[in-house]
Parts: sequence; structure tokens; C-alpha cells
Amino acid sequence: MGSLLRSQIVQRERLVTGIVMLLTACLRLLHWIPVTIVIMVVMWSYYAYVVHFCWILLSCSMQRVVFLCLFHVCFGMFSWSFWKTLSTPPSSPSEEFQLSSSDSLLYEQERGGMEKSQILLEISQKLSVHTRTAAGAIRFCHHCQLIKPDRCHHCSVCQMCVRKMDHHCPWLNNCIGFSNYKFFMLFLLYSLLYCLLIVATVTPTFIQLWLGKLFDSCVKLHVLFLTLVSAMFAVTLCFLLFFHIWLLASNKTTLEWLSVPFFVDGPASEAFDVGVQANFLQVFGKNKSLWAFPVFSSQGDGQSFPLRWQMSSHSPSVMNGNGHCAMEGSVVSPEGVSVTIAADD
Repeated sequence: MGSLLRSQIVQRERLVTGIVMLLTACLRLLHWIPVTIVIMVVMWSYYAYVVHFCWILLSCSMQRVVFLCLFHVCFGMFSWSFWKTLSTPPSSPSEEFQLSSSDSLLYEQERGGMEKSQILLEISQKLSVHTRTAAGAIRFCHHCQLIKPDRCHHCSVCQMCVRKMDHHCPWLNNCIGFSNYKFFMLFLLYSLLYCLLIVATVTPTFIQLWLGKLFDSCVKLHVLFLTLVSAMFAVTLCFLLFFHIWLLASNKTTLEWLSVPFFVDGPASEAFDVGVQANFLQVFGKNKSLWAFPVFSSQGDGQSFPLRWQMSSHSPSVMNGNGHCAMEGSVVSPEGVSVTIAADD
């Protein structure tokens, strides 16, 4: 009787596990629906522009060659930056921020808040961490069991902590952060140029079709929708690109724009703003030949950043041997400051 009962319990547990795994797989597939929609729209726009507009409507061969060359340059750069943004995985904090197995076990065994605080305090003193919670506490992630580096946040969709997280983009099914923010900026830029090129070259033909001077109904439908969809996306991308240009110039992420980061002395919305040029170089790097290409060239390690108040009289920013950003003659953190330690999801 007992063995039969245990067998039924095991079967139920397997059934529940199987259902959970099936639901998880279905949810992951649902996350790819927006990406599929984007790819389908892009492929249709390629077909409508190349076949219906360039090959069917354009009668001048020279104009056709010029338009096709410009179009494929924009399409190639757009596709490259789109793929790099989509396929580059978000980077998680290094192991030094992760609680060791012994520290994690000790942390879980302790019931008192003071004891847990002491464990986190000892670990955080060895790390370059400046941001705090709104209550002045060290930011700790229960899910990943780590002390969050500056500008790091936990993504509930990716189920991980992401370095310098900007946002999770459902249209790319990926987190935008330190590892792919440059790719995302180029993706917005080349997407806008792609749409503007289509609008600029197709609009004269669009006007003729609208006035009824061209009568091919199939071609007319494709070109009309191509112009309208491209114009609509161009307006949206224009606002989004200029918003992220402003964020880049002020060295803010979308999350920091929505919620001001806190430090020991309280909130500071411009804490990471070290000047427009330095802010730009943090994302695009110093190699100008790589700025226009979706190749990783960002500075630093995405875990420590120069702070505005650390800059003494125009001291230049330098990199240490570990790739950390630091300021000459700056003080990384004040000594003797009483800090509250608490867990923060």
C-alpha cells in the first residue's frame, strides 16, 4: 500500500514537472512572436521595394541602379545591427559579485537581519559599489544571489542580472545593456535611414499612384502600403532615436531616467554624467573607424563607472589594468560611512 502511494506521488510530480516545462517552452515561443513580426515586415518591404518599385515601376536603368545600391547598403547595415542586437546575450556580473556557496549557505542559515547584514557588508567592502536602494541599503538580488554592481538590474524576463541594463525590448526578445547598447543605437539609426530612404525615393511614384496615373492594382497596393508603413515607422524611430541620443549624451539608461539612482548621500540623477564626449566614448569607444559598425568597442567592464563628483579639476579619465574606469586623483568611496545593508530585488 505504501509503495503504491509513493508511486502515485512520483507520477503526479512528474506530470506537474512536465506541465511546467511545457508551459515554459510555450512562453518562450510567445516571446519570439514580436521578433517574427518584425522580420516578416522587413522581408515584405524588401520584396515590395526591389521587385514592385525598382524592377516594375522604374523605367530609367540608371535610376534603378542608384536606388538599388543605396537601398542594399542601408538594408545591409540595418540587418547587421539588428542581428547583433538580437543575438548578443546580455552580460551578467562577474563572479566577484556572486556569493560563494559557503557565503550563500551562511546567508540563508542566518535568521537575524543584523547577521545577514554583516555578511553582505564584509563582501561589499571588497567591491566597487556606490549605488544604493532608496532606503540607503546595499542592493542585493535574491534570485541571482549577488550584490548588484552599479547600474545593474535584474530582468524578470531573462531571469538574470544584467550589467548596465537599459531595458528589455520585446521586439528583439533581448535585454539592452552594456554588451549590446552600441548595437541597439546603430539599429535605431540604420532603421531610420532605411525608412527615410524608402520614403524619399518612393514618394514621387506614390503621388502618381494616388492620382491614378499608374493603374497596376497589385503594384499600386504594394507601393502605397510601403510608403505609408515606412513613413509611420520613420516618425516613431525618429522620436526613439533622439530620446536615446539624449540618454547617451547625459549618460543615463532608460531605467535611470524612470527611477533616479540612489547613493549614500541620496538620489543623484546626473551622477554618471562626465561630459558629452566622455559619455559618447564610453559606449562607442575611441576607435573612430568602428563607430559606424556593430562591432563591440565600448569602454570599461560595465560594472564600475567614473562618477561626476569624483572628477577633480579636469582630471582625465583613465583605465586600470582590469578595464575598470577610474579618475586620476579621485576618491572611490568615503571611509567611515555608516551604511544600512538589506536585500533588494
